[in-house]
Amino acid sequence: MPGSGPDHSKLYDSPSVYGWISILLHWLTTAIVIALWFIGKSIGTVPAELLESRRALHVSIAMTAWLILAFRIAWRVRSRHPRVRGQRLRIHRIARGTHYTMLVLLALMLLSGPLLAWSGGRPINVFGIVSLPSPLGASESVSIIAGAVHGNAALLLLLLTIVHIGGALKHLMFHSDDTIVRMIWPGKADDS
Repeated sequence: MPGSGPDHSKLYDSPSVYGWISILLHWLTTAIVIALWFIGKSIGTVPAELLESRRALHVSIAMTAWLILAFRIAWRVRSRHPRVRGQRLRIHRIARGTHYTMLVLLALMLLSGPLLAWSGGRPINVFGIVSLPSPLGASESVSIIAGAVHGNAALLLLLLTIVHIGGALKHLMFHSDDTIVRMIWPGKADDS
């Protein structure tokens, strides 16, 4: 019976509208990545006695959020990328390419982070509750590569996030579209 149940169409993306699942994953990922970026950057600036506890906090949060972030990547690949009404195809492709590049960088961080810890031959401890043993032996060369991938992916992700925010602000200030609103609340699909 129409109108008697929940509106499942608002859960999922349409060709022009983000659904609740995408919106929730977007903002969860935003909060997680911002927290991890600041904690990760602080690792090199804290006094030596706080170094291991700061690193442990970064790793614990990252491993706790690992499945959420992996699901975020899979969801966006599965759900495709809604297009803003009236947006030129070229601009849509640039925005989509930027978003997918951000997801690739996030995936690289999800892979290189654990590899960085394990290449030291150490288990990954999650808040002192769960310990994930290293499937690798200690390897300085793997550690160097994983560290470079992790650090460079974080820097590139930061730069693309700035571009992403700039694009959103451009839409807010110079266009009369619903780009900002559609990442806060699912609108009515206009798939025609």
